[in-house]
Amino acid sequence: MSGGTEDKKSKRLLFLMIFALLLINAGLIYQLVNKNNKLKITETELVDTTAELDELKEVEDELRLNLAEKAGKNAELDSIIQVRDAAIQGKVAQLRRSLSSGNLTKAQLAKAKKELSGLKAQVATLESEIERLSNENRYLRDEKYVLQQQVDLEKEKVAEMVVVNTDLAKQVEVGSRIFLKGLEVKPLRDALFGDFKTTDKVSKLNKIDITYTLANNDLADKGEKMLYFQIVKPGGAVLVNKKAGSGIGNFDGGKRQYSVRKVINFQNSNEKGSLSVPKTEGMNQGKYVVNVFSEEHKMGSAEFTLR
Repeated sequence: MSGGTEDKKSKRLLFLMIFALLLINAGLIYQLVNKNNKLKITETELVDTTAELDELKEVEDELRLNLAEKAGKNAELDSIIQVRDAAIQGKVAQLRRSLSSGNLTKAQLAKAKKELSGLKAQVATLESEIERLSNENRYLRDEKYVLQQQVDLEKEKVAEMVVVNTDLAKQVEVGSRIFLKGLEVKPLRDALFGDFKTTDKVSKLNKIDITYTLANNDLADKGEKMLYFQIVKPGGAVLVNKKAGSGIGNFDGGKRQYSVRKVINFQNSNEKGSLSVPKTEGMNQGKYVVNVFSEEHKMGSAEFTLR
């Protein structure tokens, strides 16, 4: 009796162990099937991005073409183009990397399409802004106004920059120069009665009167400045008259001959001045050119003819 009871217990225990193993195998099979189904779903969701890549290339090509047409016409415009183009090209590169990965799901593709749509909107906004600035630039005909605007823009940039740009400094320097508002040259002869009178005959010439008016420039420093006057004869040589103080000075980028020079006191109030050069030996018939220089640049010129 005792032996029969133990056999029954052993059989039950064996049955339970077999049942437990069956349950474990069933769980493993379920997990394997479920994982395989998820893999199939994931593979099914992966999509082709060729069309989006082509669309992205079209956007990039259109942007590059439009920017190339507008660049080089205006300094302010070029600055905007460079900054905005760099930002957009960065987003283009990021989107291209995402589309080129080859492992996008439908959800990821939808996000990429949304980013592509936003990129198109940015390109359209930039093109609209460039067109607006281009149209404005067509109506800016006043050279002094344009120069003032450019200098103001460059001065703002200098204030924001840690390192001063050499080209920018040159533009500011150009904007701070003084210029002539008016220049009049008169060849004169001595009258029998009264003051001198104008003449166009070299035989009757006594002196050359030069009258000038300085233009206002709020960017220019006030104070004493040296002006150099060249009277260029018909043959191309500079008229030299020692009595008038002719000499060689350092102006217009090098050492040059001048007929006369004068120190002026610039106070930004349309200052006027005059000087005279007496008739000089060797003056012949022909066209004479009077050039006026500051130390940095040519300020203006005028002509007269003697016969």
